[in-house]
Amino acid sequence: MELVEASSKSLKTTSWVWGGLTVDIYENRMLREHDDLDYLTLNLHDLIPGFSELFASCGWQVNLLENGDLRLKREDVKIQLGHVEISDKARWTHNGEKGSIWFPSNWLNLEPVNFCGVEIHAVKPEFQYVMIERPQMLNPNWKHRDKDILAQGYLRSYIESNGIRPQSLFEQVCHTV
Repeated sequence: MELVEASSKSLKTTSWVWGGLTVDIYENRMLREHDDLDYLTLNLHDLIPGFSELFASCGWQVNLLENGDLRLKREDVKIQLGHVEISDKARWTHNGEKGSIWFPSNWLNLEPVNFCGVEIHAVKPEFQYVMIERPQMLNPNWKHRDKDILAQGYLRSYIESNGIRPQSLFEQVCHTV
């Protein structure tokens, strides 16, 4: 996480954690083992050479994926950086130019949070809630795993306790294929 934050900062961009680690971040403690980290990186496509060079120089295996994401691997750790751009809304090109998810840009928290002594950026719970409730936007064949069901319960509770109507969140997201 520190390397992604430092690399992002040196390339004058921001990378937000999303996915499985977010619930741990919201709780500010490790709740389970994680073998991968997922990020949305602002303007990644323009910065792939810089990220590739920085991570390769630190001993990471770097692969550019067909959808334009950058996969980084070292030992038992995998990191995937996905491209996001911001205009009036945020656009995540999860499937290259073939598929995008548009969502409110304020779901990308501009302020870093302290997670176990490390300053990192993370998506807001609203984003993570929509992704865990509607994973078919990313993969039509997605089947929830046990760890997804636990995170889903946590995020539902968060949304309800903050008086947010779930349907209002789904209405703010547009998925293009």
